[in-house]
Amino acid sequence: MAKREKMVPEVSISPTPCNPFLQTWFAPLLEHGATFCASNLDTSISFLRAGDIELPLTCNEAEWGNSWICSPYTHYVSYAREEIERAAGPATQSIVGAALSGIGAWLKRVEFNRVVMVNNWLLSTNPWPKWDGENLPEVFRVLTTQWPDHALVFRSLNEKESAPLLDRLRRAGARIVPSRQVWWYEPDSTAVSRSRDFRKDRNLLQQDDLVVVPHEELRASDFSAIKTLYDSLYLKKYSPYNPQFSVSLLQHWHRENLAKFTALRTKGGTFVGVEACVALHGVLTSPVVGYDLTAPLSLGLYRRLAAIAVLEGRRTGTPLNLSAGVGRFKALRGGEATMEFLAVYDSHLPLRRRLPWKVIEQGSVRVLAPYVQSRQL
Repeated sequence: MAKREKMVPEVSISPTPCNPFLQTWFAPLLEHGATFCASNLDTSISFLRAGDIELPLTCNEAEWGNSWICSPYTHYVSYAREEIERAAGPATQSIVGAALSGIGAWLKRVEFNRVVMVNNWLLSTNPWPKWDGENLPEVFRVLTTQWPDHALVFRSLNEKESAPLLDRLRRAGARIVPSRQVWWYEPDSTAVSRSRDFRKDRNLLQQDDLVVVPHEELRASDFSAIKTLYDSLYLKKYSPYNPQFSVSLLQHWHRENLAKFTALRTKGGTFVGVEACVALHGVLTSPVVGYDLTAPLSLGLYRRLAAIAVLEGRRTGTPLNLSAGVGRFKALRGGEATMEFLAVYDSHLPLRRRLPWKVIEQGSVRVLAPYVQSRQL
């Protein structure tokens, strides 16, 4: 009997999604455009179907001022410059600033922002479906036929949730580029249970000095104040290159139960903190966190908000990816460090377009990854 050939799932690209959840998630963008959702997200969206898997794609050409979640230029130049200005002295700022200006000019000349990002939900952390990438050669063929001048970038990959896909991408010739260290919480983690710091945070959250406002009690009119809290932390304290989510998008996430919001309010009725959890592909993330930076430190607003996300993961039995930053804080509360990677497929591009990604790959492997791991960043 002749051996039956294994069927390769059909791969296609569409301007609109088939999956009902994707339809709901991207409805505001499909109707009004990306900047309706966030003022610094100028991108076009389409959808990749590979058998039973459907993934959102963002496509960019230049858009040098875009948020880092759509712009590798912003990630490696603009955001890096801000970090150095915060951390370094004037002399170092001057030297590194001049170097970054030169690097930035080079990256613009070689069209570095000409990318298609795969599985980009317009969040800082994008969980992946259970996909081992068996049909990656066909995916690459379809994507490079549609966008022959674009690098293909797979964000938010890590060994906890996407190890088979990472391995398949590596074997298919993609560059595996360390991007940041994220913090992972299993729902039954004994490290969390044993953490004195987490127990203190949970007890702080349960105090009656602030009112915990659950998702169901929030109203559309509350989201102007909620956006202000998010902006104060993510845009003003951290970076304006984080996504500048609109009130309308936050309201959409709340109304459609795409994100679970929890707010903190004074007994006088003033909102002082907010956290929102999103569950995608069996992983919980926390893309919206904000609090009143002028409030007394003794209130421990960030401690309370971080505890909400960990408790939600434990309540629902869902692993939590608490993203990057404040690594020591998260480690003391039972978080497990894991490296996050970009996978970049660029073999179809000319040498001048591949060279920046090769430089970034080597620098990230030899310098960035060891540094963030040693510093618990």
